Order: sequence, then C-alpha cells, then structure tokens
Amino acid sequence: MLKRLCQSLGLASLILVINYGDLLGGGADVRMHTPFPLAQVCYAHIADLLLLALLFFLLLTAFARTRFYPWLRLLLAIVLPPYLLQRTQSINSFDLIEGLVALFLVLWTAVVLLLLLRFDKWYRRLMRTGSFVTSGLVLFALAIIAQLLWVAAWKPASNQITAAWNQPAAASQPPRQHPLLVWIVFDELSYDQLFDHRAPNLALPNFDALRAQSTLFTNTQPAGIHTDKVLPSLLTGRLVDGIRYTFHNRLWVHHADGSGRQLIDGPSSVFGDAVQSGWRTAAIGWYNPYCSVYAPAIQDCFWTNRDMLDGPMSQRASLADNIRTPLHQLAVELISPTRADRDLCAFDVRQRRQTEDDLQQHAFQLLHTDQADFVFLHLAIPHSPNTWSRTQNAFTAQCGSSYLDNLALTDRVLGQILATLQSSPRWNQTTLIVQGDHGWRTAIWRGLPAWTEEDEQASRGLFDPRPALVIHQPAQSQPQTVATPWPILQVHSVVEQLLHHQPPTL
Repeated sequence: MLKRLCQSLGLASLILVINYGDLLGGGADVRMHTPFPLAQVCYAHIADLLLLALLFFLLLTAFARTRFYPWLRLLLAIVLPPYLLQRTQSINSFDLIEGLVALFLVLWTAVVLLLLLRFDKWYRRLMRTGSFVTSGLVLFALAIIAQLLWVAAWKPASNQITAAWNQPAAASQPPRQHPLLVWIVFDELSYDQLFDHRAPNLALPNFDALRAQSTLFTNTQPAGIHTDKVLPSLLTGRLVDGIRYTFHNRLWVHHADGSGRQLIDGPSSVFGDAVQSGWRTAAIGWYNPYCSVYAPAIQDCFWTNRDMLDGPMSQRASLADNIRTPLHQLAVELISPTRADRDLCAFDVRQRRQTEDDLQQHAFQLLHTDQADFVFLHLAIPHSPNTWSRTQNAFTAQCGSSYLDNLALTDRVLGQILATLQSSPRWNQTTLIVQGDHGWRTAIWRGLPAWTEEDEQASRGLFDPRPALVIHQPAQSQPQTVATPWPILQVHSVVEQLLHHQPPTL
C-alpha cells in the first residue's frame, strides 16, 4: 500500500508538472513578472497533486486484488511513457518532431506486447523496473511540494506609487510649465510589419500620422529578444545579458561588457538622472517590476501582469477555482487535446485583456493629469496573445486573432495617446519616443495554438529582429529618416540628452 501511495504521488507530480514548472527552483521568473502573491496558486497546485494522487491510489487499490490488476498494469505500462512524453513536451529541452509521440506509442506497444507474449522473464523485469522508477518519483513529488511551500511564503513588493501631484485633486491643477518627455515601449513592436512589409489589408492611420511629423529609424539594431533584459538595458544604458531576481524583490544584472553583477535601482537608472535634473518622473509598465526596482526615483508608478503563470490559474481567482480549473483542463485534454489547447489559449487572452485594461486606465489617467514631466510607458501590445479583432473592430475573448490584429489595437491606443498629448498646452514642448523592445519573435510563437494562418503570411516565414523606433521632437512637422545602422540602446543617450536640455543626437 505504501508503494502504491508513492507511485501515485510520483505520477501525479509528473503529469501536472507543466502547470507549475515555472514555480520550481524558487519561481524567480514568475516572482519578477507578477505583482500579486502566489500563495493561493501554490496551495492549489499542492491540492491538485494530492487529489490526482488520491485518484490513482484508489484506482490501483480497487484493482489490486482482482484478476484485472495485471491487465491494468499492462495498460499503464503501455500508455504512461508516451502520454508523459506528450504531456511534458512544452518543458522538454528538445523539440518533438510532429507524429513522433504517435510513432513511439506504436513501437512501444509492440515491444511491451512482444515481451509479454514471447519473453516472460524480460516482461517481468520491465514491470519491476517500471514499478521501481514510479515509486522513486515520490522524491520528485516531495521536492515539488517543498518548493511550492517556499514560493508561497514570498511577499511581493508594492506595484503602485502615487505621487501627490497625481491624486484626483490634481486634475484641476494647470499643466506643468516644463518640457514633457514621453517614452513609450510597445512590447514586440516590429519595424518590419509596421512599416517595411505592412500587410495590404492593415490600416494604421495613427502610426502614419506620427511618422509624417517624426524621425523614423529604418535600421535599428536590437539589444536582445528578452524583455526582462532589454528594458533594464534601455533604462541604464548598459547592455544586460543576465538577470537574477532575489526573494526580496531586488534585481541583479550581469552586463555584456563583463563587468560582473550589479544591483539595479532607481538612482542608477535614467529615472534617477531625471529626478536630479528636476523632472517629475512617472512609469506605467507591464511585465517588469518597475515600482520596486526603480523606487524611489520613480515618483508615480504602476505596473501589473495577470498572465504570467504556465497553467490555467489566476492569482485573483478563488482557491476552489484554482484547484478545479487545472483538473478540468486535464480531463478535457484526455478527451480532446485540440479543445484543451483552445480553452487554455482563450484563458490567456482573457487574462491579457485584464492586464491591458489596467495599464491603459492608469496610463490615460496619468497623461490627462498632465503633471508628470518624464513619462515612461511600457504596454503589453502588440505582444501575443492577441486580444483585438480588426474585422469586428472589437476585443475578443477567444484565440483566432493575429499579430496584425494586435498591431491595429496598438495603433488605436497610440491614437488615444496622441489625442491626449496634443490637447495639452505642452504639446509644442513635447518629445515623444515610440519604440518596440524587440521585433516580432516568430520562432517563439509559430506552432502555438495562438498562431494563425494570417500570422504565417505576415511573417513570410522570417524573423526580422528590428524593433520599431519613431521619435517626434517638439514642434516637428516634417518626416525625417535615419537609415544607417542605429543601436536601439542609443535611445538611452537620447533621453539623457533631453533630460539635460541638450539637443538629441539622432
């Protein structure tokens, strides 16, 4: 009975590992990119593991003294290895060739049946080995439970700082008599799909209007393809190639110049330079923990991310829902893997929509108040999952939209930002920087449930690493173009020059 209990715990932990794999090893990646506590999620994962283990245990115990038990063991021996290979393919270090799991199932079934029918000694040895391995997986299960309990104890830093000048009462105050610098990073905004190879059926009137009175950079050189490294690079002016986020919400980075690890904080960033130069600073951001890492140099701040977890759980959902949803998803997956993928993709879309709403609400409140001087916005669009349908001109709650749809959404949001900025008396003193952090990473998204035929056509089967970059200078009314290779990291130098009231070098 103890052996069956160990086997049940081990199998349950391995089957569910794709739901909580991101929380193992201290869950640093999740902790860095979510502002909400993880305790309820961790407890729900433990509950799911124990419930699934109990189901296995009751099943094995019920069959243990019946004549069907050997056949159940045979069925598990045949089905489990291919199923686990298929189930965990998203966390494997290698890519599975399409059809490989089905081929493995056929060959593995033939081997097991051959041993059963012709080589009884080897069959019994195979079953003993399988029994030993599955029993040993209990150590994996116990290690997982211990790690989840550890992550549950983590306390996130505050994700919001509200300056006195951004309180509701500030809305009645006159605009600041100070130049305004607005730096917008639209995540995964590609120059190629935006300007170079725009789809014929994609209208982007606000980007076109901005381009008509701004400087367009046509040959930007990326600083990487990972947001958690690119953004610290842009904000400090030094290329980051490694990060470590501590349990106490501190960010250590390794610089590409080989100078070792360094703690990133507000004074060491462009926000610190802005404060020293007398600028009021504000940041609204996605994915990276701006309000904890760069405090106190950001005087007004909000950041969020509701769609970081691997499995179908939400930090804002109840414990009961977080326990039920993954088990329901597992059951659907056994019946219809396609539907399970579609459901999980739709869940991600809904979570992202909430994230986008939170960010845009805070961003527009900040811009309408018109009291900040240096505004940094990092928004989650057009990054997948795609939440907009340009054919319906509305948000969607399901998968099926493309990167082009989210480009249309990005253009819509840009139009709202431009309208707000242009209504301010400070517009003629405003510098606006609009950029992507990296290009559209087609190699990451291709093959996932959210990838569409329109995505395939728009990408042309290629990855163009150039992030978009447009800079509008005060009172600029004519388009200009910089076609020479231009490292995106130089945006930091442009910002520093503006903060010190120097003409930027473009």
